[in-house]
Parts: sequence; structure tokens; C-alpha cells
Amino acid sequence: MGDFREFRMSTDELTGLLDKQTFLECAQNLINTAPANQEYAFIFFDLENFKIFNANYGYEIGDELLTSIAYILKEEFEGQLISHFSGDHFVACVNTIQVIQSIKSIRDRIKLIRKSVSVELKAGIYLYDGEEKDVIKCCDRARMACISIKKKYDVGYRVYDKELGGSIQRKQSILDRLDEAIAKRYIKVYYQPIVRSFTGEVCAWEALVRWQDPIRGVVYPNEFIPVLEEYRLIQKIDMFVIDEVFGRYHREVEGRMPAVPVSINLSRIDFEVMDLVEFLETKIRQYKCPKNMFHLEITESALMDNTEHIMTQIEKLRQNGFEVWMDDFGSGFSSLNLLKNYQFDLVKIDMDFLSEFEESENDKIILKHIVSMIKNLGSHTLIEGVETKAQFDFMKSIGCEMIQGYLIGRPMPYLEGLDSMKKSGRTLETYDERIFNDEIGKIDILRQNPLQNVAHPDDDSALPLAVLVVENEVWSLKYTNQEFMETMLIFGYKDEEDIELMLNKDHKRWLQYHHFIDICAHSKKEQISESMDYISNGRIVNMRVRHMGESKEGKRDAYMVSCRLLSRFINSNYDNRITEISRSMFSLYESVDLFGIHDDFYENIYLNDSRLYTEFDEGKRKSKEVIEGICEKLVHEDDRVYFRQMFDMDTIEQRIAEEPNGATIGFFRIMDSRYNYVWKTVTLSIMHFENNDCVLCCVNEAPNEIARRMANSQQERRNLDEDSRIDAINMNPTFENILQLIPVGVFWKDRERKFLGANQMFLDYYGLQSVQEIIGKTDEDMGWHINPDAFKKDELEVINNGRTIENVRGECIVRGSVRKIAASKQPYVVDRKIVGLVGYFKDVTDELKEQEKLELLTMTDALTGLYNRRAFAEIVDKFMSQYVSDRTDFALLMIDIDKFKQINDLYGHDYGDIVLTKISRILKHVASDNSVVFRFGGDEFVILHQQKNEAELESIKLEILAELNRANQMASVSITIQLSIGVAIYSEYGNLRDCLEAADKEMYVEKEQHKKEQ
Repeated sequence: MGDFREFRMSTDELTGLLDKQTFLECAQNLINTAPANQEYAFIFFDLENFKIFNANYGYEIGDELLTSIAYILKEEFEGQLISHFSGDHFVACVNTIQVIQSIKSIRDRIKLIRKSVSVELKAGIYLYDGEEKDVIKCCDRARMACISIKKKYDVGYRVYDKELGGSIQRKQSILDRLDEAIAKRYIKVYYQPIVRSFTGEVCAWEALVRWQDPIRGVVYPNEFIPVLEEYRLIQKIDMFVIDEVFGRYHREVEGRMPAVPVSINLSRIDFEVMDLVEFLETKIRQYKCPKNMFHLEITESALMDNTEHIMTQIEKLRQNGFEVWMDDFGSGFSSLNLLKNYQFDLVKIDMDFLSEFEESENDKIILKHIVSMIKNLGSHTLIEGVETKAQFDFMKSIGCEMIQGYLIGRPMPYLEGLDSMKKSGRTLETYDERIFNDEIGKIDILRQNPLQNVAHPDDDSALPLAVLVVENEVWSLKYTNQEFMETMLIFGYKDEEDIELMLNKDHKRWLQYHHFIDICAHSKKEQISESMDYISNGRIVNMRVRHMGESKEGKRDAYMVSCRLLSRFINSNYDNRITEISRSMFSLYESVDLFGIHDDFYENIYLNDSRLYTEFDEGKRKSKEVIEGICEKLVHEDDRVYFRQMFDMDTIEQRIAEEPNGATIGFFRIMDSRYNYVWKTVTLSIMHFENNDCVLCCVNEAPNEIARRMANSQQERRNLDEDSRIDAINMNPTFENILQLIPVGVFWKDRERKFLGANQMFLDYYGLQSVQEIIGKTDEDMGWHINPDAFKKDELEVINNGRTIENVRGECIVRGSVRKIAASKQPYVVDRKIVGLVGYFKDVTDELKEQEKLELLTMTDALTGLYNRRAFAEIVDKFMSQYVSDRTDFALLMIDIDKFKQINDLYGHDYGDIVLTKISRILKHVASDNSVVFRFGGDEFVILHQQKNEAELESIKLEILAELNRANQMASVSITIQLSIGVAIYSEYGNLRDCLEAADKEMYVEKEQHKKEQ
């Protein structure tokens, strides 16, 4: 390791290791003469509980243990400097920083030789990087790292870092600079938006503090707030925030621009060291502000101590006209007692309930009950920490009134926050809207029966509910639960937009519309629930309406609506009446049948002449087999193709849903009881019967006039078919046989793009029974292309210009599924004239899916799941193209992990991978919908962010560092990870190369600054 012949090598008498002085001299010489890139690690060992060991076993056995430890250290660090400093302390200086595995090995070996007393060898590590030349300080830093993990029985070692070395200095710095930071406004108030879940409008802001020191940089809230609370100085920050928020409202908002209330956080200390009520009243008088524009938040944990005094003050605040919110509900142990004993205007649910939202159904169950419970206690509800649309949609679905989180917006200075909300399309809620929406928000839609008198004790399912608001005769859905949307889907309404379209424009889709308007008006007038029953798609429906509230100016009304299927709840008298009516209705038909849509259910309900009954073999009474049997035995052969199309169970629900009256009607020649073919009317509708989705089929003989017209139409069609036979492509039988063997769909058309024929592969692909189904029709007639214009354009090029089209991709609908095909077409020429075209296609859906999977693999980083450098090259082109087209600017954030090589060397590459994964999660967590995160390579990451303003960029940077700071505090391994971040805005450079260089340069400037601070 080094030449120490000139030193007097004194050793410890007990262990044979170097004594402290000799060690210090040799180590000092090492670092004085070390090459520029030489790495050393100073390790300070402390044997915890050694005094107890000596007391139990005596000093002689204790000395034996120390001697054994010395022997183990010499074996593990052979040829390195090792010293027995004193007592149970050992120090080593080794010429590698890859020491973690050696420390683990030493600890394991000592566990084998120790007695029943639990002695633990702790290790503190200082990594020499060439900057600190004093060996005594190097040893002291290793000792500080070791001391920091005493009594932490799950931690065996720690590396010295600036977080450890600077914790005491930082705490003192916070206390020393607090007054200056307030006076010079280094402490700033940021505003994070809160939105109303069922309107999407901004209904409030939360005031949050940010400390941006010109010397120290960012001081994080979770760093300075605990210190100020510990020293009972937090009231200085809170008083400053109250003054700032009240003052800003007076100067910038009142009478000048729309505004919503601001919530201000209070500490337990505020209630103990000052007269908070008097202070607030003084500020209200000073700035002439309305109290309803401010809410006061106090965390649940702050109420744990001195509860009675604080709650007395809170009640006084409420009596004086202030709203008081409980923050972080669910984070403590006495939440329910607090809600039971005290009243809050709003309860803000802790964000930790969303931490495992995607993985755990338990969180969702708990959240449902929390929201319901809070509403029934008379408080409003808010959830913080919402980051995904799935979380937003769920909280809205359970009736949580207000939502806050990165998905909505980041904390920003007030004007920048307003601008950000405007750009994202959100507006501020007016005062009248707030009063109106607060009333709606009180409704607990999770209760079994918020409409009253609608309960059915034999049903434990949730009531299908919706909240509708009408303004100037325009209806909008503000809330729907899952059960309501599932019920609406049965009747053909696929989403909320579809329902609103029906209510506002397409009234014909719902025959009961005007009745619905009438019962709404009556409910409002009488202030009672109103209901109506009707039959739709074969189901008996009960709809109830209750007027919930009216806006102050009388322009808006809110209604709670339930829509319930009564098939399981009608009483016996009602059932008897329905039965009598049904018998009369059945007499209008000669047969009524039920065919299962998704299963093999079939039942004949009514038959007026047994001679019409068709016998089926036992076991062949499945719906599709019965339909096919009727088709073959009773339907005229010329009508069978159409009959099969009408009874196609794969498409029947969609076709009937598109009919205005919920039924489809067809006319067929069907054999009667005298074995003659007569024209009959077949009416199909959908109904739910004994847990089966069924087709209700009603058959009766067609009226004479319809029968006459159908007969005439049939004759005209036969004549037309004879006249329209075209011999443009006269293929001999041999060629037709060859076509049937080709494994692609082949077809041929005339000059009008009408089909003349197709091979069997073509027919099988589209589920066609006969080529007659397509002859004389175009693609548009068949309706199987999602975008037929592209296919039409290609075919006209072939027919008119003789062009050959090869492997053109498109999408078509095949048996209810969207498939991707590649089609080729070329002109068919007879006597030097183009008389049509011949084409073929193949299905490439599965091929493209595999290709997309492969492309995704090449575009993503295997370790972190982020986009990689190749993806960056493609995606940044899109950002630049958009900038050129509409001047949408974007920023580039270059991020690098400080001393990542050292982390790899010290803890191993597996731990390095864990660090990379952790950083990637933090970046994805902070990055919003208009940001894309990349792993650029090694320990470098890049974020592309469509920039709205510089405040947003600063907020992103601060949130990344804050999230990292929180992660460091919660880490089980005592190592601090630090990031350097450089930012460049594309518009300032105009090209990618210069923008990347600028961000990279700024990042390395910050990295150098971090080195100086250590």
C-alpha cells in the first residue's frame, strides 16, 4: 500500500495493530503522496454494547473478543493500514472504495464468535476524494458516520455525506436566517389549485411556502418547518403567509379579477404562542377582506397534543365566520375521535391513501367509506395528491367534492398559476357557483338511497345515480356512478356525452323525454321525489327524480336521478296486471320466441298454431341451431341470406341499438300452417330474461298491402339481376378453382367499383355465406371500411389511370372487430380497355402488433421502463415540429446523479440499479402530462416539457428535489443521493444541439457547486 520504512512503526500491545499515532502519520503520508485519481476509504469501527459484554463476561474475555476482531480485520484488509484507536474502536484506511462487501463479511464473522450478549460492529465510512488533506478530519468524518447509526439495529454502516456533516450547521442556519428571509422575502407564497370534481373548475387555492435563499439555494419545507416547530418559531412563517395572502387579495384581486378562496396552513404552535383569533381579525380589518375568501387548515397530527385548547380556539374561529379544514385526515391514530367530538367545515383526506391505488382494492374500499362518513357528519370532502386520471375518476365516482394534486396543477406564484389554469382550459368558480356546488357536494351518493322511499330491501346493489344540472334548458351531467352508466349502456348510451346529446338535441332517441321534463318541474315545485315507469328494450324501468337545489339567481337547477330496472321488484298485483296485458299483446302474433344472445338459451313463449312448430332433435335446441333450423325448414331459399343476416347474434345488439324505436323489422317468405310460402313480418327487440340477454322475436303474417309490395319488389330485383350480369371477367372453371386455393382474399370489380366476384378466402374472412351478398355492391354499400375514402381513391386511380396499387394499409371492420389489412390492386384490361380491377388483400393485424412490440422494446430502457436515447431522437423531432408550426415552446431539463460511479463502486452495481430505478420513479411522478422523461444514458436523464412559463419550470425543478429529499429521508440505506439539473428553453437557441449543450453546461455548473458545498 505504501513505503513506511522511515516511520517508527509502533503497534498496539493487545491487538498487534498500529497504534493511533502511527496510523495517523502513515495515513497522512498516503494522502499527501497519492496520485490524482487514487481512491481511499477511511472506516471507523465501533463495537456497540461492548461495555455490557465486559460486565457479563469480564475484561479477559472482552480482550479476547477485541483480539479476534483485530485478526478478522487484518484478514479482510490484508496489506492495508489498520489501527486499534482505543477501547472498542478500530480504524482502517484502504486503497479502494469497494468496501461494503468486506464490512458485511466482518460483521457476519463477528456474529459467529460473540456470546449471548448482542454486540454489533458498526462502521462509518468516509470516502477520500482528494479535497480534504487532513487525515484527522478524514477519521473524524468516518466517526461521525458511525455515531449517526448508533442504536439503529437495522443499519450496520453509513457513508459520510454532506447531509450528515451539515445537518447541525443547516439547522442553525435556518434559525439564524429566518428573520432575514422573511424581511427580504426569500420566503415566497406559492398557490396550488383545487378543483371541483364534478365541474372541473378551480374552486380554491392552497397557499404553500417556498424558501429560496440567495446563498444556500432551495431550503425545503420538510427541512425548515420541523426545525421551526421544534424551536417554536413556526408562527413567524404562518403570520407572514397570512399577511401575504390577505394583502395580495386586497391589492390584486378584490374588484379587479375573479377570485376563489385560499386555504392557509396553521401549526399547533400558532394556537399556543399567540392569540390567533385576534391576529386574524386584525388582518381582516387591515386589508378589508371578506372572511369567506379564506380557509384555515390544521393538520390532524397537530391536534394530538393540547387538543382541548386548540379545539376551543378552532370553534371560536368558526363562530367568527372562518372556515376550518382538517388536513391529512387518516395519517394519525385519533382521526375518528376528532371527527366524533369536533366539527370541521371540510376534511382533507391524506394522500397516502393513493400510494398503492393501482395495486390495492382495499384503499378504494376505505376511501369510499371515508368519503361517505365525512359527508354524513356534515363536512365537505377533498383528496390531495391526485396524480393520474384514474385516481381523479375514481374519487369523482365516489362523490369526493374537491381534488388537488399534480394532475391539476403545481404550486406556483399566483399570477403564473392563474395563467397555467387558463392555458389548461380551466376557469375559476364564481361565488354563486360555489354556493350552488357546495349544496350539491353535500349529497352522499354512496348511501343506499339518497332519493328516499326508493329502497328495495331484497336488493343489496348500489342504486344507479346521476346528478344533472340544467341551465337555460341545457342539461349537463355532473356526476354518474358506475351502476348508472351500466344501466344507460343497456339502452344504447355509451358515455356521458351520448346521454347529454340525447337530453339536449336528439330527443327522439328517448320517447319519455317530455315526461321526464314534467316530473323534474313537479319535483322542483313540490320539493318531493317524483317518479315514472316505462318499458324500454323489453325492460321495465323506474326513474326517480329529486330537485336538489337552485342557484341564487335562479338560472341553474340540480337534480338527483335514479334509473332502476324493476324486473326483480314488481309486486304480485303488478305482475298479474302485466301478465293479463301480455296475453292480449301475444294474441297479435302467431309466435313469440326468446333466443339467447351470448349463450345457448332458447324458449318458445307463445305459439297460436302447433302446426307452425318445428321439431328439433334432443340436444339441438341451442339458439343458433334453432335459428338455422327455422331458416332451412321454413324460410324461402331466396330469403335465407337476409334471414341469417337479421338473426346474426354477433351484431344484433348494435343493429337494434341504432334503431329509433329499439326494434328491427324484416319481411320474409315463411311457410305457413298449410305449407305455403307467405310474406311474414319478423320483429326483433332486446330484453333481459332470467339473467340472459335475449332477442325477443315476434312473428305475424304481413298485411296484404305489404305482401303485395314485397312480391313486386322481389320480381323487379330478379329482372335487375338478370340484366346486370356482366361478363367483363369471364373466368373458366379451372381458373376459379385455382382462386379458391389462393391463401389471400381475391376480388374483382367493374368500372363503377361494384363487386363482380370474390374467392372463398374473401368470403370466409368477412363471414359471408355467398358471393351474391356482395355482387353489384361497393365497399361503401358493405360498410366494412372505417375510412372508405382512401380505398375509393386508390381504386379510381387503378380504373381511370391504370395505376397498380401495392400493399396499401387500411382498417376494416370484420365481425365486430377492427382489423388491419394490406391491399393490392391492378387494372383488368379487355381489348385494350380497362373494364375493372382485380385485387387481393391479406390481414396484417397480428404482424403489426408484433412489430409494435419490437419497436417499443427498442424505444424503452429495460431497467427503468423510461424512453431511451433513440426514442428521444424521434420524440424531440415532434416537439421541434410543433414549435415550427404553432410556436409551442418547450424546455429541456438535463439531470445527472452526482457521484454515481462512487455509489456503484461502494455498494455494487445492483444497488446502483436500484438508485436509477428510484430516480426514474421520482421523475415520472413529478413529470406532468405535457412532459416526457428519458434515460439518456448511464446516470443521465432528460425531461422534455412543453413550457407555459418559467415559474412552471422552476416548480418542476423544486418538486424533483423535494421528492428526492423525501426519498432520502425514508431510505433504509444511509446514503444521500443528489441530482444536478440544467435547464434550457428551445426558443432561446433555435436548434437542438445548442439547446442540449446549454442544458448540459448548466448541469455541470451545478455539479461543481455541489462539490464546493461538501
